[in-house]
Amino acid sequence: MKARTSGTRVCVVGYGAAGRLHQRLLSELGFDVSVADPAPGAVPPAVPVFDSVEGAARRPVDVWSVCSPTATHVATVARVLAVDPAARLLVEKPLCRAWEIPELTSLLDAHPEARLVVMDQYQHSRAMALLRSMRQELTPGHALRAVRVGFGKDRRADIAAGRFVDHDYGVFGYEWLHMLALVRGALPPETYDRYMGTDPQACALQVAIDPELTSTAAHERAVADGVDIELYSTIVGPDPSGQVEVPAWFDLPVAADESRQRHVDVLAGPVRFGLDLDPVTLPRGTRLPRNTHRLTAQGPGLRREWLIHDSPLDNALRWAVATLLSPTGPPGLDLRGAARIGLLAEAAHPERPVGTSRGAHPGLRPPSVRT
Repeated sequence: MKARTSGTRVCVVGYGAAGRLHQRLLSELGFDVSVADPAPGAVPPAVPVFDSVEGAARRPVDVWSVCSPTATHVATVARVLAVDPAARLLVEKPLCRAWEIPELTSLLDAHPEARLVVMDQYQHSRAMALLRSMRQELTPGHALRAVRVGFGKDRRADIAAGRFVDHDYGVFGYEWLHMLALVRGALPPETYDRYMGTDPQACALQVAIDPELTSTAAHERAVADGVDIELYSTIVGPDPSGQVEVPAWFDLPVAADESRQRHVDVLAGPVRFGLDLDPVTLPRGTRLPRNTHRLTAQGPGLRREWLIHDSPLDNALRWAVATLLSPTGPPGLDLRGAARIGLLAEAAHPERPVGTSRGAHPGLRPPSVRT
């Protein structure tokens, strides 16, 4: 689905790190972009700036791109709908905090003409689509045995400089939703549904607890339809506390000035597929160009490799605008990811359930998909 770019007016609400990225990419894709933020800092001269949603709505807006902090998403969506009841909304991940799901769904139910999609860049990864295609071609008739996804980054310097710290979810609030999107891309739909229905309390879950950062690393292991499923993430590099050991399948090369790692490991029959997502460092230390991903397949008598140049973020932005403006509209809103990271955070900190200071949170176990 292609987005109509020329003349399509997109207002980016919130001009922090995510908002700046959205503004730059949307402008490069040819959209007519404006910004709504009371204190945006430096904005390119050609981009109109408004100090509020209400001010931005004085000119027509086709799509609202909500990039404000997660804790303000529901309030921001409410403000947009107050001035534009049939708004087309693209909201950055996480859509909302788990205990806010009932409030958000009620808000959308009260505005039936509105449409909303969540930014989900790895759902639109062409490298992941190639992995699925190669698995079908190279392992026909072989059962899927395991899906493992790991994301790592040392965020300590960013945090010390005042960047965002997720005190609601800890490590689950950073990359976990991206990893769930990749797990979804690797599993058959019915197996993913069964996995998402598992209780994190019943899974093998290790979490590195931190008094200041809530949690810094986590490793979840589950089984659905006989498929082993693992997710691992760290925000401090290899866990210095020793509470969570780095899985062997996530022992990857990194460049000297790079801490980010994004890896998908899939076992099907005798073949192992490994997908390294940008940034990619080759075994001898060579760093591949930006937006280049590496897929490998290894098995008895088999070794193949592909390099894929692709920007999942560009793909996701194009898809979001196109589907919001299409006659049929977006698919149902899947709220299970937002609910799951809330349940994982509660499993990690059973002594202080997520959101309890803000009242009860029945939204932690919502219907699977809102249509």
